[in-house]
Amino acid sequence: MTHKILICEDDKFIASSVSEYLQALDYNISTVNNGEEAIEEFNNFKPDLVLLDVMMPKLNGLEVIKIIRSKSRIPIIFLTAKVSVDEKILGLELGADDYIGKPFSMRELLLRIKAILRRNLQENNEQTISYGNINLFPNKREVLIKEDIVSLTKTEFDFLECLMKNYDQVLSRDQILEYSKLDDYLDSYDRVVDVHIKNLRKKLDKFSSDIKILTVRSLGYRATIV
Repeated sequence: MTHKILICEDDKFIASSVSEYLQALDYNISTVNNGEEAIEEFNNFKPDLVLLDVMMPKLNGLEVIKIIRSKSRIPIIFLTAKVSVDEKILGLELGADDYIGKPFSMRELLLRIKAILRRNLQENNEQTISYGNINLFPNKREVLIKEDIVSLTKTEFDFLECLMKNYDQVLSRDQILEYSKLDDYLDSYDRVVDVHIKNLRKKLDKFSSDIKILTVRSLGYRATIV
């Protein structure tokens, strides 16, 4: 499998050197020199990994990673000449997978790329529950609709996981509540389940999910594609 790597680097000598090195190792490479081009090419090229310079014109690396992370969890390695501890922490909090400081050896860069791609492949091979345009990853507790990450509370995630594991089957409120282990709410389970389902539906509808959660009168709920 040939991996696609997007290099976002305003130093054209570094960008060209890295590109030539990785292409010689059969990686499919695309290179851009500013943040706006990075976003445009990310959408068009659909890379498996991004090498992202922190200091770039038009949009810097921190601004670019915010935009990418709003729609994708693909691996991102920051390339940087100088970075403070606070800036590095911010980058990691924004979703960077690794940092490599300039100047760097091509061998070190290659090893980091291979390690992150290998780890990402392992994560992608974990159990996935998929119906229509929605993918639920139980181990990572992550939900994607198309390429968009859907932010769910713990209870909303548990409810959706329960319903998707039992796709097209009617589940009672008791069954859903038991799955999410909300024992403290057993005395008022109807209201608790209904409120969380209502909120979950809103979030799924916002991203045009193929999965709909239907109310089955007097029985409970069912997840299906309609």
